[in-house]
Amino acid sequence: MKLIKTWVLAWLGLFASLLDLSLAAERTEKLIADYGGHAGFQSAVWVAKDLKIFEKHGLDIEVIMITGSARSVAALMGGSTHFATGSVTGPLAAGAKGLDIKVLAASYNKFPYAFVVKPDIRTPKDLRGRKVNILNFGGSNDLALQLALKEWGMKLADLQVIIGGDAPTRMGGLIAGRSDAVILSPPHLNIAVKAGFRILADMGEMSTNFPQSTLNVKGSFLRDNRDTVKRFTRAYAEAIHVIKTQRERTMKVFANRMRIEDMETVRATYDYFAPRFSMPPRVNMAGTRDTLAFYAEQNADFKGRKAEEFIDHSVIDELEKEGIFKKLGGS
Repeated sequence: MKLIKTWVLAWLGLFASLLDLSLAAERTEKLIADYGGHAGFQSAVWVAKDLKIFEKHGLDIEVIMITGSARSVAALMGGSTHFATGSVTGPLAAGAKGLDIKVLAASYNKFPYAFVVKPDIRTPKDLRGRKVNILNFGGSNDLALQLALKEWGMKLADLQVIIGGDAPTRMGGLIAGRSDAVILSPPHLNIAVKAGFRILADMGEMSTNFPQSTLNVKGSFLRDNRDTVKRFTRAYAEAIHVIKTQRERTMKVFANRMRIEDMETVRATYDYFAPRFSMPPRVNMAGTRDTLAFYAEQNADFKGRKAEEFIDHSVIDELEKEGIFKKLGGS
């Protein structure tokens, strides 16, 4: 009898454990988030995924790469993803067209790019008639190029602008001679310089602020799933804190995600980006206004639009009131 009782209790204990696991699985929400590529400024989502910060907040996040802010927004609005990351240009363009999209946060508010050119190109004027390779039209690569040309007194018509895919593809095109100049960020910037190419201009040294890596959701998803969005945003912020404060741990994620074995390049990439991450991860409103003003000169959809129409800091505000950023050392 005692043996039977022990056996029953053991099975009840096992059943309870399995029930707990089942309930935990139900509480863990399975969602999809994107990231834009293999550059250091895109790392908040990698770190949150690879260091299980999402899981800590009850989220089972599948991360997928979608290059270019316009493609990222298209996937989000089409229902292929739940959270999108990319430059502010994509959500601004979508919102200006009347789509229900909100920018919640920004992990990186500076241009991370440099113009990398062949050794014979010494000045911006030497770019006339040459092939310049960017990721796509309408994104932050395009904006960075146009702002630089404006500063140099040049126009797009002075160049041959070609679309060349993600950073490794663009770098490969430069090395193979298919282009004369590319816009790159670390680590590919470091690799190109090691290969003998020159930095013509560093956009990161410009005084202009620009929300380069933003967190975006559908407005309807925010309204219907606010707690989920809040937990994701908190995990996103914690990942930024890790990037800024835990060098060795972050570098392991960088090396894996960037597929780079040369730790000197990984260290240089980390040291370039980590101090420039934003904490708290608020969207730089001045940079957003400057972007809207720039596009308003070319597109009537942007005329008279306010940054506040597109940016929703309400989740960040809630987390700040709860003292989350103070605990993380960000405010």
